[in-house]
Amino acid sequence: MAQKGTGKTLEKLKATVMDGKYYEAHQMYRTIARRYNKQQQYNKTILLLNDGALTFLKQGQPSSGSDLANYMLDTYVLASLPVDDVSLNRVIDLLDLLPATEPGRKPFISKSFGWTQKFGQYPEGDPELHDFVGTLFYHEQKYALAEEHLVVGTDHSAEVLAQVANEWAEHEGHQQVKSVYIARVVLQYLAMKSIRHATLALDKFVQIANVTPKQEHAFKFTPAGETVQVASYDDSWLNFAQLLLLTVQRDGSNLFLELKKTYGALYQSQKGFDDLMDDIGAAFFNIAKPRKQGNVMQDLMSSLFGGAPAAPAPGGARPPARALDLGGAGGGLD
Repeated sequence: MAQKGTGKTLEKLKATVMDGKYYEAHQMYRTIARRYNKQQQYNKTILLLNDGALTFLKQGQPSSGSDLANYMLDTYVLASLPVDDVSLNRVIDLLDLLPATEPGRKPFISKSFGWTQKFGQYPEGDPELHDFVGTLFYHEQKYALAEEHLVVGTDHSAEVLAQVANEWAEHEGHQQVKSVYIARVVLQYLAMKSIRHATLALDKFVQIANVTPKQEHAFKFTPAGETVQVASYDDSWLNFAQLLLLTVQRDGSNLFLELKKTYGALYQSQKGFDDLMDDIGAAFFNIAKPRKQGNVMQDLMSSLFGGAPAAPAPGGARPPARALDLGGAGGGLD
């Protein structure tokens, strides 16, 4: 009976929207939702608000639609609703309809990730949601925002990131050194120990950028392992990314240190790359990250005044995505 009553309420409210009585309908949705929440009938609230938001958005009323969508997410948190396919798909369906120009979209995205972080299993937020939002930003040519989400997304995200790297470079007028953009992607993935995603992104980039290998080299991941063929290029950034990927799959910190020495002048020209390399060394080879001078002074002051030393920054931290400084980037033979 309760479900039947809810269905009748939804039909009545939807009819009010379809009649063009937008303000009246909007207020009715909020009033009924408030009543349901006071009664802790959260499932009814969510069903009501989701239906209302979809109806308004399909009727070209994004302001009312986004308001009800945000109210729905507030109820998700109030109800401690776990992240599952059903609850996540509601969010994605609404995001798909929210225009980029609607002011309510930004808080909706923020609340969505807050909810998945609190009631899901991923500290960074749900990967499927990151994939959807990142891909959304990519199609809107908001490359920095796209990268931030896609790098903590899915396998699909890794391949979209290759497209982001390629198009972002072109957008910034850096067609001749596109590979520095994919190198940053590879570094970020490896700082999080995601060899699979780094490989997917690099392979996809080489494919879509139509890069021709210079030659093939025999390579073994272990002395007794199978020999594989690895390409090298007339591009220092691609060779650096390729060699780094191979090195982290070998049990040899000496190879990593040699790689840093060989390519140091190249990657140190980009802000944040040095820190990412330190994170990679710590993650794969247990190489202690260099102690920053600022931390030394802070620890000294803390000890003098009896305080505990400052906690180290968490490993794998990603620099914010930004346009790259390519004044000294190399693209020739190594």
